[in-house]
Amino acid sequence: MARFFFTVNFDFPNGLISLHTHTVEMSQKNNGNNKMYHKFILFMILSIVFWFMTKLSKEYESTIEYPVSYKNFPEDKLLQEEPQKIIKIHIKASGFKLISATFFPKELEINASNLYSKSSTDYYLLLSQQRLAIQKQMKKGLEIDHFINDSILFSLGLLNRKKVPVKLLSEITYAAGYELNENLAIVPDSVVISGPESILDTIGFVTTELLQKKKINTSIKETLKIKRFNPSTNVKFKQKNVMVSALVERFTEGTLEVPFKVLNIPDTKIINTFPKVVKITYKVALSNFNKIDISSFLIECDYKTSQENNLSYLIPKLMEKSSMVKQTRISPLKIDYIINK
Repeated sequence: MARFFFTVNFDFPNGLISLHTHTVEMSQKNNGNNKMYHKFILFMILSIVFWFMTKLSKEYESTIEYPVSYKNFPEDKLLQEEPQKIIKIHIKASGFKLISATFFPKELEINASNLYSKSSTDYYLLLSQQRLAIQKQMKKGLEIDHFINDSILFSLGLLNRKKVPVKLLSEITYAAGYELNENLAIVPDSVVISGPESILDTIGFVTTELLQKKKINTSIKETLKIKRFNPSTNVKFKQKNVMVSALVERFTEGTLEVPFKVLNIPDTKIINTFPKVVKITYKVALSNFNKIDISSFLIECDYKTSQENNLSYLIPKLMEKSSMVKQTRISPLKIDYIINK
């Protein structure tokens, strides 16, 4: 003889629902009775499933916690603290829909463009004003009854802006005989950053990701990302990339004999110098070699400076040179002279 007891308690939003307990006695004298036992179990399972289906198809009410995100904050305002990430909504729906929404709540997007001010830093929005927009984001079959808390609070500060230069981070080496023929150009060369005033005051520039090149012999043209600030600083900028370019060319060495000028000679004196010219050695891009002549340089000696420093010679100095020229050397570094009275 065997006894079987079945009790079903179903706790749902409206309270506890109990399925009456059944007690069944069965005699298992042979294998035929086992078949009867299995049929009974199947009958009970089907009865319970049918009962659940009937109950869950009815309409119920429940409060569900929904994760939220925010969009369209005023452009001149900055969050000082993280706003709440969860809102509670009282929902009407069938049991099936409520179970799905409870265990798999969809993230809702809240429009933060229409904020009300309580003070210079404290703001709030009303969820009831966005009821229709929030309802449209929910799964079908769910109906908003009311919001448990109708307002969401925000702590906002003024958003300041500042224009700062972009600084290139680079590790570049050139093949033998090759160099930059112009400075690296960065476009754009500056960006507008926004954030708290206290933090912006400490920022003088933004940097690119590292540009790493070895033994290059061709011109540079690269798109580089600008490094972002740590999210905790609340410093942001819209520009994501910059273009870095420069002309890389083979360089050669040139030499010219260039005459020089002597300045500040007294009217009563005539000076003869030895030599009359200096030799200037320079580097220039191979493509510009034929463009360099003696007019590309201006060399001067200051007689007054030599006198004031009790020097018996003049010192030649390069005052001007062509922008195409690099790494100049003058020889000799001392110019002898005699005074003809």
